[in-house]
Amino acid sequence: MTEIMNTPIILIAEDDPDDALMLKDAFSEINQTAIKFLENGKLLMDHIKQLLLADQMPNLILIDLNMPVFDGRSVIIELRDNPRTKDIPLIVLSTTKNKDDIDSVMKLGANEFFTKPSSFKDLVDITNSITNNWLHIH
Repeated sequence: MTEIMNTPIILIAEDDPDDALMLKDAFSEINQTAIKFLENGKLLMDHIKQLLLADQMPNLILIDLNMPVFDGRSVIIELRDNPRTKDIPLIVLSTTKNKDDIDSVMKLGANEFFTKPSSFKDLVDITNSITNNWLHIH
């Protein structure tokens, strides 16, 4: 049972199956395999509600910005408005390079923003940076 408690809960909302697979592989490269992928923001929020009911808390959440059903901005707003989820590290990983988009999600409460890289090595570097900076297990 203690092994489960010490395993970080990383949630990733990503609607593109290719990007999800690359993220999974990138996290595997740095030995982070306890990751749950969800296809959109609504599924992510539903999963978080289930975790909270079980008195569990994600250690880290990665979201894509442009997703169907419930987009990244909506996820940030809902998570930051909830006292139980407002402090969970929330990282946006998106294709946009638009400064206004980046500034707006940071103002909404994202902890960090990364533009999706074109190379797998760069993605591994990003996942390594994210886990080193934001994955704090108590």
